[in-house]
Parts: sequence; structure tokens; C-alpha cells
Amino acid sequence: MAAYKSAPASYAIDFGLTDSGKTLLIEVNDGYSVGGYGLFPVDYAQFLSARWAEMTNTKDYGKY
Repeated sequence: MAAYKSAPASYAIDFGLTDSGKTLLIEVNDGYSVGGYGLFPVDYAQFLSARWAEMTNTKDYGKY
């Protein structure tokens, strides 16, 4: 994740583990298109708010 220099404010990453123990990056999805998948509602709202503010170049009011 440290190598993802152009990372948006929120995103989801899927990793896989091979039989030999190697970790592989499967996919990265932008935060605006990620479902809640069991996150606490406030956390998910902040996740979306951060990315929306970044995309619209507005203040992120989701931070508390």
C-alpha cells in the first residue's frame, strides 16, 4: 500500500495468498464504488465522504 502513490482518499484492496505463501494483489477499487461489506455505518459514511470530497474538491465534513 505504501507504493500506491496515487491512491485516492478511500479505496478497497483485495489480496490473495498462494499455496506457496506468496501474497498477490487481486484488485483495487475506488472508494466511491465500494459497498459497506459489514463496516460500521459511521465508518462507511466517512469512507464515502472522504472520497466524495476529494472528487468534488470540497471540504470533507465526514471527519470528526
